[in-house]
Amino acid sequence: MSSYSPEAMSDFALRVRKASITEWGYRRAVEMVGAAAKFLDIQKTIEKVASFNEPVLITGESGSGKEALAQAVYLMGPRRGKPFVSVNCPQYVEGNLTVSELFGHKKGSFTGASSDRRGCFETADRGVIFLDEIGDLHMSAQVMLLRSLANGEFQPLGSEITQSVNVRIVAATNRPLTQLIASAGFRHDLYHRLCYFLIRVPALRERENDWFYLLEHTLQRLRAQYGASRRFSQASLKMLEDYEWPGNVRELISVTTTGYALADSDLIEPQHFMAHLSEGPPGSEDPSHDLYRRMTSNGGGFWELVHSPFLDRTLNRSQVKALIRQGLFDAGGSYRQLLHVFRLPSADYQKLMDFLRHHDLKP
Repeated sequence: MSSYSPEAMSDFALRVRKASITEWGYRRAVEMVGAAAKFLDIQKTIEKVASFNEPVLITGESGSGKEALAQAVYLMGPRRGKPFVSVNCPQYVEGNLTVSELFGHKKGSFTGASSDRRGCFETADRGVIFLDEIGDLHMSAQVMLLRSLANGEFQPLGSEITQSVNVRIVAATNRPLTQLIASAGFRHDLYHRLCYFLIRVPALRERENDWFYLLEHTLQRLRAQYGASRRFSQASLKMLEDYEWPGNVRELISVTTTGYALADSDLIEPQHFMAHLSEGPPGSEDPSHDLYRRMTSNGGGFWELVHSPFLDRTLNRSQVKALIRQGLFDAGGSYRQLLHVFRLPSADYQKLMDFLRHHDLKP
């Protein structure tokens, strides 16, 4: 039996968890951990709309927990016990394959179609189909999906026979669909068919102290599974409190598990997980990377490259914290060793610490 923290879950979240265990077993328990007002408001919305048949569109950053909320819609609604079919839309980049995955095909309808195949819509009849990252859905499939949403009908690829289906659509995306519509990457009419109920999932950095509830919840699960009663040190907790979690809930679970596994004792220190903290959203370039390379290769000094630009507001707080975080990792978590990494004289220790404390720059 997996472990959970009742104090970190609302009554609604506990009911969802219980329903998921009944439906799928403990290994697939849906655990919506958190007490932030924004997160609780979403749960109230799901409780209200779960009994309807109209589509739900869930938006939010990658790793923020959209699939768990889609499962909650299913588990708290009248279709529970019927199929819940999940489709990863980016997986199918070719039009025929996408249409075939969703609506099926007849033998010979395209190269490689060696036999008839049922699609996900037919499999999900009377249940719920979850279209994950629908912003990446191929345009040809968008056309057929629009028809199905309009009248509950579809035709398998290569078939002349129309079939009826009764499914509820729950879709999710981390892409701004309105921008895709503007660039002709997503159908405007499909967007309005999908968002009868629009749910925006807040990023973890917007959820007050939920990062701590999730961390403790993950630790409790790891303790139950592996036995070691490990916990994060105060220095580690301070670093994680200041971190912005660009990878959201998924990243927090990963970092917690990494720290638990790599700790040398019952205390998890920064050096056990710092290398696994993201520097920012994928593809972003942070000036702190270049500054760090210059400082550590004798291309300039900390006071010149960091202190003055920060006071002039050329560098922001999160950028400086990222630089300090990387330096601490290379220094084994020691601020005194950080002086050597940044090529500063030992006499600058107090000056550096005063600067970091005064401007709340200690990661």
